[in-house]
Amino acid sequence: MQYNIFILLLLLAVIGCRKDSNIIGPGTIPTLSNSKAKDGILYTFAVYKDKLGIFDTLKMSITALNQTTAPETLYVSESPSFYTWSLTNDSGRTIISGPWLGNDLINPVVINPNQSAVLYSFGYSMADIFGVPINAGSYLLKWNLSNGLSFQLNLSCGKSENEITDPSGINSPIYPLKVGNKWTFKDELILSDGTVLDNGTVTQTIVGETMIDGEKWFLLNSTAFVDQLITTRQDGIYIYYSDIKAAVLKYKYPAYQGEQYVSGYEEFLWDSDTLVTFQMTVDSTNEVVSVPGGQYTCLKYHAPQVLATYSFKTNEIDPEDMFLSNVGPVKRIFYSSNGKPYNYWELVSTNFQYVSQ
Repeated sequence: MQYNIFILLLLLAVIGCRKDSNIIGPGTIPTLSNSKAKDGILYTFAVYKDKLGIFDTLKMSITALNQTTAPETLYVSESPSFYTWSLTNDSGRTIISGPWLGNDLINPVVINPNQSAVLYSFGYSMADIFGVPINAGSYLLKWNLSNGLSFQLNLSCGKSENEITDPSGINSPIYPLKVGNKWTFKDELILSDGTVLDNGTVTQTIVGETMIDGEKWFLLNSTAFVDQLITTRQDGIYIYYSDIKAAVLKYKYPAYQGEQYVSGYEEFLWDSDTLVTFQMTVDSTNEVVSVPGGQYTCLKYHAPQVLATYSFKTNEIDPEDMFLSNVGPVKRIFYSSNGKPYNYWELVSTNFQYVSQ
């Protein structure tokens, strides 16, 4: 169930793609915008939250409204020759800029009179942009279109709403949760012919904590995975999906070998999100695993392949195995649909902030 670290997408008027996910809340209504007209088209640059912290997503969009009496065709592309954007601090230093992909694919967008279309829309996790901590202050978000129009919005960055600072952390027998805890994994790719490629390392760090409905949740930031809100309850480790306001049991504990239980993930659809459920299996409760960081006795959890079919598409989530011990995740195996592994994460080291008793 692997995802890219940045949930970046180009929403075209005629194409449905996966949308970004806000860690804390959906933020579906723009809070700040700037509009300019050219050649009968009103362009609007908008952000969905102008006060941002570590738990938030910098979510922005460009929409076009056809104010003429005839259909208009616009062209969009991920190339810098079509648009550029940047986020700078109050001293003018660029924090992040784009686009990154820079391919030459050009897509037409036909807009009827008095109709609007989303030309570009994407989001970046603030934890990925800044790391920790975020330097509080004012920031300038700029967007330049190839037609000569330029937009600017002022943002305030600092502490997230409901963000807390609690040094106690939470004890868990299979996943120690405390701000500052860090896991480093060796990342290996397996080709179809069995060749193993060194893909460097993956780092996961708990970078913040927040309260949701009176419960403490921790933000797990990864260099090769989507950020996740995670906590522990009496029956195991839970993941929180903010867009659908669902807490899902990910790793059941205590558990027995062969036990099955219902888990799930958030499916990103064109106009809404939904929870897709499936059966997780506890394959073992005493699996001895050797990794570069040592030897551990683990619980082994298996997530099956999941096919989620909708009226306009079928999404496939690959199977995976997760090995958890008293230090948290030790090993992770991602499988292709044919049952063969294509990616290994193996624990190299940990750096823990001790949880208060």
